Amino acid sequence: MASTNSIHSSKGRPRRVHILGGGLAGLSCGADLVRTGHPVTVLEAQPNVGGLAQSFEFQGFTCDLGPHRFHSNSKAIVDHMFDACQGKVHTRDRLSRIFRFGKFIDYPLKAGNVIRSLPFHLLALSMLDYWWMRLRLKFSPLPDDSFKNYVRKRFGNTLYDLFFGTYTEKAWMIPASQISPDWAGQRITLLNLWDVVKKTLFRPKNVPRTLVSLFYYPEHGGAGAISKGYQRIIEQSGSRVLTCAPVKRILTDGQRIKELVYEHDGKEVTEAADFVVSTIPVSRLVEGIEPRCPDEVLQAARDLKHKAIIFVYLILRRAQVTPDHWVYLPEPALLVHRISEFKNFSHNSAPADRTALCAEITCNENDDRWRMSDEQLRDASVKDLTGIGLFKAEEVEGFTVRRVPYAYPLYDLPYRQNLQVLLQYLRRFQNLMSTGRQGLFRYGNMDHSIGMGTRVARTLATGEGPDHGEVGADLKENID
Repeated sequence: MASTNSIHSSKGRPRRVHILGGGLAGLSCGADLVRTGHPVTVLEAQPNVGGLAQSFEFQGFTCDLGPHRFHSNSKAIVDHMFDACQGKVHTRDRLSRIFRFGKFIDYPLKAGNVIRSLPFHLLALSMLDYWWMRLRLKFSPLPDDSFKNYVRKRFGNTLYDLFFGTYTEKAWMIPASQISPDWAGQRITLLNLWDVVKKTLFRPKNVPRTLVSLFYYPEHGGAGAISKGYQRIIEQSGSRVLTCAPVKRILTDGQRIKELVYEHDGKEVTEAADFVVSTIPVSRLVEGIEPRCPDEVLQAARDLKHKAIIFVYLILRRAQVTPDHWVYLPEPALLVHRISEFKNFSHNSAPADRTALCAEITCNENDDRWRMSDEQLRDASVKDLTGIGLFKAEEVEGFTVRRVPYAYPLYDLPYRQNLQVLLQYLRRFQNLMSTGRQGLFRYGNMDHSIGMGTRVARTLATGEGPDHGEVGADLKENID
């Protein structure tokens, strides 16, 4: 998306790179650029760096925006993260489960655990339904034209309804028939029900990311410690990371970005732009460009949608609620769709006799859920979680709420077409690269963001290098 000519000026002096967004992609890019002598300015709209992978302190607890686990098949990316954390990293064995029928069921699904947990009639129906689907497909192919058909085709209707469809529709708030099959292809690496059985009985050598259990997590500071480590590297070099600095306008001449206008310390600042790396939502990037983008581009930006998330943090007067890192709650009657417990990631996240539970509630920005008061959100979360027996209401001794509008890219059926319109338009700007989870509208993981950031840095510093857009493009073998 950018010219690969040298980042140096004609006199050999390194040009400044403005990085829009202080998440993992932008900060890892900045950290590598300053290591090679290139000055950067990172502009982050929020008070803290990290994007969705940021952390905050509350009443002696360290909290993340939902659960984050770092794992990568690339030693270079793992080493990059270790360097940011100065080697102070825990190794953890992942435990995540689904709470269904009053029981905890392992996820990813394991054949033995499913057999023990499902009522007999549902287990029998699941098996019959799966083999009936296999037989039906021999005579009447089912296209992979939606998440719903993708999963039904591989697991049968019963398991689709019990696990995949119910949770997906609850989390994304649209019918699964309107969700792109890309979502299933990226997030469900098990091939089908028989694959679940085989991978339970015969552990493969090259396990898909879904089945990888070991992961890394900072000893102190939560998941956000990784981003703060990159911030430290950038600032120690003499470059800048500005928080509370939202970009307001992106001034261009039609082929290059000429100036950036942003707010900081209550003032509007205009700076000349040599090179720009954007990791903010690609739709917001397009909407901020002046002169105004063509109508069809702006329409595509409006049609590219995100899901917002409300995070409700409950401080509990007990040492632990579950041993899980996170638990999925697919029951439609519950407002909360997932919980996570940070103490299980690092014991330094909470006092020994207390724990913090994070309850996630999917919504759309400014809908009825988004507008609920903090107290209403607390009460709804407590009602859900005490109702399924996780703790008692009198154990809650504090709470706080965080709202994130651009939490997850929504893979609806037309998303790919809309995204291509935006990316094609942005290619005209010779000194711009849009990357990262938000910049490429890609539901990647922490290591994917770092991988994209480091590839962009290499391209800008040397004029060549692997394509950052390839990172996480085919997530089937490389995704949580």
